[in-house]
Amino acid sequence: EYGANFTYVILSISNAIYKQIPKCFLQNIFIKNASIDMWGKSGDIKKAKDIFQSLIKPDTIGYTSMINSYGLNGMAIEAIELFNKIPEDFILEETYVSILNACSHAGLVDHARSIFNNINNKTDKIYTTMVDCLSRSTLFEEALKLIDHYESDHSPSPTMLMSLLSAARNRKKRELSEKIFNRIKENFPELKNRLISASILLSNVYASVGEIEKSSNIRNKLYQQGLRKIIGLSFTEINGKIFKFRAHDQTHPRSEEIYDEIQKISKELIEYGHQYDASWITRELNENETIESNLCGHSERLAIAYNFLENPTIRTIQITKNLRICGDCHRSIKLIALIRQCEIIVRDTNRIHHFNIKGQCSCSDHF
Repeated sequence: EYGANFTYVILSISNAIYKQIPKCFLQNIFIKNASIDMWGKSGDIKKAKDIFQSLIKPDTIGYTSMINSYGLNGMAIEAIELFNKIPEDFILEETYVSILNACSHAGLVDHARSIFNNINNKTDKIYTTMVDCLSRSTLFEEALKLIDHYESDHSPSPTMLMSLLSAARNRKKRELSEKIFNRIKENFPELKNRLISASILLSNVYASVGEIEKSSNIRNKLYQQGLRKIIGLSFTEINGKIFKFRAHDQTHPRSEEIYDEIQKISKELIEYGHQYDASWITRELNENETIESNLCGHSERLAIAYNFLENPTIRTIQITKNLRICGDCHRSIKLIALIRQCEIIVRDTNRIHHFNIKGQCSCSDHF
């Protein structure tokens, strides 16, 4: 139900954990490094930075945790500046992966290329992160060439190909998606979970370009094989209590009011010029369903609406979800943050999105 890579991180839980640490342990470098990682993944980059700066002599884990925290929160320039200060013998595989990932999520391809080209021992993870960086910036031919170069003296990597397929899906590249899917199917017939994930991505590509029948056929075959659909879930904290919302959830006691608030927000978005993007709908609409109602039923939108219902003047909303945010929700939440003048923080399976009151996201739309 939660998805394979789901990490549940809420700021209040991080605060509760941190308060329970005995003061005598707070100066321990292992505790500090773990705290940097925790605060970074919670979206509180200031606390992560404060702890890092308190380290007299940061070690490899400390540097890597801080770089990763910057990258997760859309602060790639700060990540690069810190990377350039690390003693060379402190840099390990995870350090390279973290800095390349930071560049990937900010579209800083030139910086990533420079770092990648200077790495002597390029591992599978390092290649995969560079492929992801190129793919996110729509440099698909370069990404394919890099994969071919890797495979010239290594066995094919399913993770690398999946990274390219995921980016191709996001850009609705039908032919490229089919090409990569067939490559995965040919090279890894025994990896059932990989093939299922690749099939879902290809199904989503077909749906995004309007080939609903092809999309449905793939999904129906998967369901016949016993695949359980992963339900979109979002978690948010209000007044010290954690609330969970499913996509199109109607089980909450105030469900009717939540959907009224959804309609109110939707009206504001449309008045601001937002047009709902049907390409992010991956199935046929039900009889009483519209494009608007389908997209507005995504779990993070329900969580946002409930926050506003509980506190109309709220200034910060934090949400954690178990799936990657879709493109329409991303555009919508930027506008909601602007219209309602409320910072909205959404942690999905890929990164942390900080939507500010100017209608911008920390990911600069590289997600």
